[in-house]
Amino acid sequence: MLSITYTPALAAQAEASPMEIALTFSLYNLAYFLSSMIFGRLADIHGRKVFISAGMLIASAAFLMQYFYWDYYSLLTLRIMAGFSAGIFPAATISLAHDIKMKMGKLSAFGAAGWALGSYFAGIISLFFGLKATYVFSSIVFIFGYLITWKLQDSGVRVKHVPRIPLEVIKRNWHLYLSYIFRHSAATIIWAFWPLFVASIGGNSFWQAATMGINSTAQFFIMYFYADMRKSTHLILWGLILSSLTFFLYAIITNVWEMLPVQVILAASWAFLYVGSLNYLTAKNPEKATATGLLNSSIGISAFLGPILGGVFMSFIPDYRYLMVFSGVVALMGVIVFKIGERGQSTNFIAPPSI
Repeated sequence: MLSITYTPALAAQAEASPMEIALTFSLYNLAYFLSSMIFGRLADIHGRKVFISAGMLIASAAFLMQYFYWDYYSLLTLRIMAGFSAGIFPAATISLAHDIKMKMGKLSAFGAAGWALGSYFAGIISLFFGLKATYVFSSIVFIFGYLITWKLQDSGVRVKHVPRIPLEVIKRNWHLYLSYIFRHSAATIIWAFWPLFVASIGGNSFWQAATMGINSTAQFFIMYFYADMRKSTHLILWGLILSSLTFFLYAIITNVWEMLPVQVILAASWAFLYVGSLNYLTAKNPEKATATGLLNSSIGISAFLGPILGGVFMSFIPDYRYLMVFSGVVALMGVIVFKIGERGQSTNFIAPPSI
């Protein structure tokens, strides 16, 4: 989160067009998508810890290199490298947590706490050291993460055979993955232009980060104390509905103070959707790292598509309020897809009690 927040603003400073700003976000996430799909499968076959440790170390180097960009195209190239490195370890981390019986809500809550702290630190660092300094601090955080992995014990869980293209896993969970693509495409249409949108309603660089920090802080409490207690399919559906509502509300706010309660709704939407999805996938699929890796890949591919859609939209209609309405409509498609898919599953599949 330390580096994601200000990349659009840094691209704008490098005289990037709206479409080029969108591409810095989009291609980062395409690289993340490919990496998650590759290393999620490998973590099922070869074990979790090696990919968690190696991923943290590689990400530390890749994120530090971003500090040394000199123009738009060098920034774009370094963002692609950072995206690939960031996709190495998430699926392995989730799968190891499930192997040792850790609650998905608790795991997700600590992830949200990291996003929250990263957001607040990014705001403070940007004020005192400049926007580029967030890349250096991101690298330092990954180094600490790498050092912590030394104490991790591998669970020893292996899946003997996982196809290179896991069609059965995709078929089993297609409606969840596709609803994510709609929802997260809608979200990244907005996030690609987030600092510019917040600036348009009077927010400085601190508020550009702090508004996301409030979102992540609220996520922590919802994930930790509430989300594991509810049926996963209900959580997913409500997460999709609240996401669409949030994006429509962005279209009518006029200052950063009005944004604060909307960020809490956003937090609930993501907490419900993400924890519900992790519980759903880890309960339903023996190929846990592959299934959760494909979820991360769905997030990655939608974060590739969303900024491109946003860039095209802003090229023709350069108004952030209309962009928010467009995002709300796209997110609503995710609700429809998930409902259709669950209806089909209920007629053909008897789910385990935990789903």
